Amino acid sequence: MSYEVIGKMGRVTADITPGHLGEVLIEVRQGTERFPAAAADRDVTIKKHSQVLVVGSLGGRTVEVAPTDSVRLPR
Repeated sequence: MSYEVIGKMGRVTADITPGHLGEVLIEVRQGTERFPAAAADRDVTIKKHSQVLVVGSLGGRTVEVAPTDSVRLPR
């Protein structure tokens, strides 16, 4: 299921800290859903209300995210 959200933007609803899952709110289908989330950079803390990009799936509904201020898009 979480593969459907890869590449989408989300908003952190519970801090994501090193070694612990947080939570993100992502638009899916006709509404929004909450997903457990880990930071793609395992040493980073991503604070509540931060905007993130879903960059991977860790199985089940758990997603891997990166803060949008650290995302580098190819030119």
